[in-house]
Amino acid sequence: MWCYIYRSSKKENCYLYMERENDFSHIPEKIMSIFGAPVFVMKVLLDGKRRFVVGTANEIEEKIKEDGFFLQMLNEDDFKV
Repeated sequence: MWCYIYRSSKKENCYLYMERENDFSHIPEKIMSIFGAPVFVMKVLLDGKRRFVVGTANEIEEKIKEDGFFLQMLNEDDFKV
């Protein structure tokens, strides 16, 4: 599955992963009000070859299929090696 990743214009280290480009119809209004204006980051193939900080490609894909989106909110601890 291809997915489109957007970063939040209001919350640092906050990203939305979605199956359709610029289709925010599945995102609850409350989340969008906190997220702010989405800024396109990249299009990614969820084929299991790319590593993600939070979740696996399969977990992200399942969440997108279930909810219509995957919300990633990182903490400073997520960047420690």
